[in-house]
Amino acid sequence: MNKTALLVSLLCVAGSACAEPGVNDASVVIGQSIGLTGPVAGVAQDISAGLAAYVHHANKRGGIHGRRLELKTLDDGFAPPRAGENARALSDTAFVLAATLGTPQTTELLKTSSSAPVLCPFTGAERLRATPNRQLFHIRASYKDEIEKMVEQLTTLGVKRIALFYQNDAFGEEGQEHLESALKRRNLKMAARASYERGSVDVSSAIKVFTATDPQAIVLFAVSRAAAELVKRMQETDKVPQFLTLSLNSNEDFIKALGDHKRGVGMTQVALYPWNATQPLIKEYQQAMRETGKQQFSYNSLEAYVCGKVIGEGLRRASRSLTRARFVDALESMDRYNAGGYEIGFSGTNHIGSRHVDLTVIDGQGRFLR
Repeated sequence: MNKTALLVSLLCVAGSACAEPGVNDASVVIGQSIGLTGPVAGVAQDISAGLAAYVHHANKRGGIHGRRLELKTLDDGFAPPRAGENARALSDTAFVLAATLGTPQTTELLKTSSSAPVLCPFTGAERLRATPNRQLFHIRASYKDEIEKMVEQLTTLGVKRIALFYQNDAFGEEGQEHLESALKRRNLKMAARASYERGSVDVSSAIKVFTATDPQAIVLFAVSRAAAELVKRMQETDKVPQFLTLSLNSNEDFIKALGDHKRGVGMTQVALYPWNATQPLIKEYQQAMRETGKQQFSYNSLEAYVCGKVIGEGLRRASRSLTRARFVDALESMDRYNAGGYEIGFSGTNHIGSRHVDLTVIDGQGRFLR
């Protein structure tokens, strides 16, 4: 424990004047800002359901050190300014902020709430990882890790002409950088690249590029609607490459958008397979989801459930004399935390808890197969 955390803890033992936001004798509040409405509503609701399932699971067992967990979720409509407004509203009422969705949304939370720990953002952006931030903890692999896994798999199968379909903004620029680097390490160059504008599903120019260059595989560094549109339009031509996309599209919206063109689309995943109930974590997660009225399981809700378990373990290790400083110290002590078959590892110099990446393929029924 650092000196600041020790001093605060001693003061807390002496009296209640140093009470932290979002914590009292009876409860601890977990704050969440996420787009429950808007373009990512389905994904956001899935994430929120997974986190709520863990809160239910913990409270059913008496809470943590006698305190019940409370989840306070605010809708930001996937708009960064609203995420900042929510962070201001939560800064005085939540002990920790968790499971936000989107890179600019997470950035707003960090700017607006300078002292609350921020856990498990649903983004793999390198810019949130490149500079150490004691306030921020990740439990998912980065986009760089996901691209590396795709290229590793493709080149192992002898695929060398790999192209990129990307969003024309900072998000897409990161995809270009990671794919170029992964290919360069294997003495390869990108076969082609084509973009679309953010918020659009106009892929006509990309279709022209890819039909002319005939790549063996296309990496879809794109959001679900645009990615699905490219797959459908390409499959209407006589050029049918292998498609691979990021875990951010691991949702029902993407499956529905693909329609009859879903079979064979590959996807990276950064959580365990949520239908394998032989693993302790998955069995616990599925039971908690059912107990909260959710019968559908997904990678997103499982990742959010793991986020809840990490928060719970941090609260346990921080002890009853709870402060944000003690909580951060407790998280940094989780060198090899086994969440039931899924390992998370933090330290004082590492806040990236997992680099797990798996590969799946979508079948004709819209199921993820490994």
